[in-house]
Amino acid sequence: MALLKDINLYVIIDIPLVERISLDAVDVVRSAFDGGARIFQLRHKGVMEGQLFEEASRISKVAHELGAIFIVNDSLSVALAAGADGVHLGEDDLPVYAARKIVPKNFIIGASVSSVENALKVEREGADYIGYGAIFDTNTKPDAHRGKIEVFKKIQSAVEIPVFAIGGINRKNVLKIVEAGCKQVCMASGIIFEKDIASAVKKIFKILEDSAG
Repeated sequence: MALLKDINLYVIIDIPLVERISLDAVDVVRSAFDGGARIFQLRHKGVMEGQLFEEASRISKVAHELGAIFIVNDSLSVALAAGADGVHLGEDDLPVYAARKIVPKNFIIGASVSSVENALKVEREGADYIGYGAIFDTNTKPDAHRGKIEVFKKIQSAVEIPVFAIGGINRKNVLKIVEAGCKQVCMASGIIFEKDIASAVKKIFKILEDSAG
């Protein structure tokens, strides 16, 4: 299994986006994996935990067959019940320190933050990685706090755990944040809405890898 520090692209499987274009979440995972993606997060805001569990169980099975990392957004109980590798917690979700008390060893906890102070806090509490954004306008969270590249860079310098930029990132704008020093990105619509998902993922990786060199 890949280490978080070595992962450049983190694919968000946002179910409303997937359903909008009549795709199956499992097919998105398989196609993105074929393109090189190795970590996936299920996000389906506003649904009952029973439905989220069914979705998570399907994706967890496929992700683990492929050898990918699978994360569930928001719900620690669903992440544990579905056999996910981790959970991603928002600033209003269960605190990282509380989640860390009840999860198995090596269980991944990611955390969304909106400031350097919060980034340092979740790192102290045991977060394995941070998500910061929204860097650009986003289809998945139109009311999301708008992030700033300058704050992203400060967070990146302040913590030792990986920091992923998130929010409206796609093949057309990813170079803007890469040039600002960001080498790890989360993408949802920028992957899901592509006609050839595997090819789109490969192109994103090329941008990220070329800039790293």
